[in-house]
Amino acid sequence: MTQPVRRPSARVVIVNWRQAELTIRAARSIREQLGDGDGLVVVDNAPHTGQTREKLAGITDTRMSIVSASRPGLSRARNRGVLAARGEVIVFTDDDAIVDPHWLTAMIDPFTASPYVAATTGIALPLEERYKAQRWFESRGGFPKDMSPRVWCVGDVPSGLEALGEKGDGGPLFPITTARVGAGVCMAMRRDVLMEVGPFDPALGAGTSTRGGEDLDMFARILATGDVIVHTPDALVHHRHRVDEAGLDKQIRGNGSGMAALLTKAIIDKPSVLGTLICRIPGILNRIKPGGARVAGTDDDVPGSLTKSEIKGFLEGPFLYLSSRRRNKLVAPSRDARAADPAQGAPTGASGGDDAPASSGERGAPEGSPDA
Repeated sequence: MTQPVRRPSARVVIVNWRQAELTIRAARSIREQLGDGDGLVVVDNAPHTGQTREKLAGITDTRMSIVSASRPGLSRARNRGVLAARGEVIVFTDDDAIVDPHWLTAMIDPFTASPYVAATTGIALPLEERYKAQRWFESRGGFPKDMSPRVWCVGDVPSGLEALGEKGDGGPLFPITTARVGAGVCMAMRRDVLMEVGPFDPALGAGTSTRGGEDLDMFARILATGDVIVHTPDALVHHRHRVDEAGLDKQIRGNGSGMAALLTKAIIDKPSVLGTLICRIPGILNRIKPGGARVAGTDDDVPGSLTKSEIKGFLEGPFLYLSSRRRNKLVAPSRDARAADPAQGAPTGASGGDDAPASSGERGAPEGSPDA
């Protein structure tokens, strides 16, 4: 008789950046789903305002904790959340997202299938499309929305995991980039895997000059271990997109710079990647040809300036990453040291509750990921 697989404990991590009202709404949607052994960690990435603790003071729940990460940056804040979250699985969403009533169960269930399942992703739907900027973002693809279950891996799907979904098609840059795998607004990872592959790269993501890419970088590093990522369309979040056109333009430019930053990092870490990228240029050009929905959008009124901004971001991305990399250096302890003390895997300045403020970057809401 087959023994039932125990559901792993989960800790949900939300990063707040001067959006206390939205964070409260997100926290309430999550609290209702927490089971025995689960918890919620809210990372205050603007603690000097005092708003987050003041607004959340009305929520009395011992399963919820608030920690501070004073130095701006989504990656640093998420790393701080991981250090505070002692669950077996760490689940991430954003402060401007509302989770579906069955979201947490859907995110956790695939982990019971096999220890090879290192991470899961879900779907981010628009919370509203009242404004042109929100509609344009969706018209250009928005967040990944694969409505079929997928198993993402390098090589063949491990035996026994075929029932979790068909193998994902990552496009011409996979697995160097992982834009189709999912997005940071709806992802979960085993804690021990995070300890093995290391923290989110603080040189990437919202709040740095690169403005994106930290989630895709983490997906690529997990896949490089030989483990798999399972995409489950049953895990839904509803994301409030940017409402102003200037904010959308900045976001799209960040998509371009984040993608170029990822490629730059890949080449620095493994120079032979450059040859692989050159060989895949025809496939990349085919995907971004003029007139395609990925470039022009599906709505007739999507401004062409968005594509120009994305191209500008892509061209400046390598320089932005090199600059951000110099300012945000990672601690690189041995694997044994990380196993003995998980805090050793944190980036410099991210392990404490009140880091020294940084002068670099403007912290913004987490961005959508380009599907290259």
